[in-house]
Amino acid sequence: MKLTKGRILEFGFVLFMAIILVTSIIEESWFDASVAGAGIISGLIPFFIEKTFKTELDGKMKVAYILFLFASQYLGSIVGLYGNGWWDTFLHLLSGIFLAFLGFDFFSRLDEDIRTEIPKRFLFVYIVVFSMAGAALWEMYEFTSDVVLNTTMQGNGNNDTMVDIIAGSLGGVLAAFFVVTLHQREKAKQKRHMKKSS
Repeated sequence: MKLTKGRILEFGFVLFMAIILVTSIIEESWFDASVAGAGIISGLIPFFIEKTFKTELDGKMKVAYILFLFASQYLGSIVGLYGNGWWDTFLHLLSGIFLAFLGFDFFSRLDEDIRTEIPKRFLFVYIVVFSMAGAALWEMYEFTSDVVLNTTMQGNGNNDTMVDIIAGSLGGVLAAFFVVTLHQREKAKQKRHMKKSS
């Protein structure tokens, strides 16, 4: 197992959350303890995915994922920045961007000949829909948590839900323009390579 920067950050976050979990239990701060416990599980997800599917996730994606967990679980829930309405919206915007690049990472695993044949319009729509689907799934999670665990993740109900989905979708749209540019560069690079070979 290679000890990459992403892996170091991943285990560092898990250790950080484990310390918070222990101190929260000692102080009987059960909300913080539950968030820290969820943080430990969330932080280990990339590791388990790589072990289960015998693959290696993109290092930059892992770093972005851990930073997002830190911003949402620690800064948002434990420190209390979710008390500022804009923080939640900002994180949903970032999550849309993150999901867009995650979708592009999946796309990049296709065979090169297939990737370069896919039109940029299709790629743009795919990236946006991927981000929108992720935003919708997260709102389903928040709704389920509110109903089953009696939390208040959805805040103002429909307004909170729609603002979050719109923010996530907007993040996906912004990232999609950049992703399409990367795709166009890859196609141009392959064409130049084919000309040199012929």
